[in-house]
Amino acid sequence: MDFIEERCVRPSPSLRTAAAMRENPINVFERLSLAEGYDFERMSETEIHICAQGLWSDYNISVKWNHATEQVKLLLVFEGRIPGGRTDQICRLMSLINERLVAGHFDFWTKSSSLVYRNTLSLSGGARLKTEQAMDMIAQGLDAASRGYPASQYVIWAGKSPEDALTAALVDIAANP
Repeated sequence: MDFIEERCVRPSPSLRTAAAMRENPINVFERLSLAEGYDFERMSETEIHICAQGLWSDYNISVKWNHATEQVKLLLVFEGRIPGGRTDQICRLMSLINERLVAGHFDFWTKSSSLVYRNTLSLSGGARLKTEQAMDMIAQGLDAASRGYPASQYVIWAGKSPEDALTAALVDIAANP
């Protein structure tokens, strides 16, 4: 038995029953994708991939439902790999961007050299995902990507410092409302 099982209070069986009866949150994202005209593919009962148009690029969004932890996870992976020798600057840039985000955060996955925006929503206790919450998760991801993508391109391809890249990206965003 691990620490969590030993020390944490677990929901009563009645709460587990209520959680089992709720609608699958992925269904909400599927209906939202249909309504918004997003291209999407339902990978399984617990995962959907959505392609949404952003300011600078089309973004592939992966949404996963974990029934055991009662969490909806949104991942937005930037396409392309980071050239060697730039990872320190990219990690510094992600830290600067994360300071400005209201929700979610950026990560750099060293194994695949990928920039990733991640956000998680807890639906513990049998809570149901509302359409507005799903819309907000996607909007927050696209907003973060509209800052992170151009700034990362400035660092990777233009050789700018993370601070200068973020400033330039924010100016670009202001110029394209």
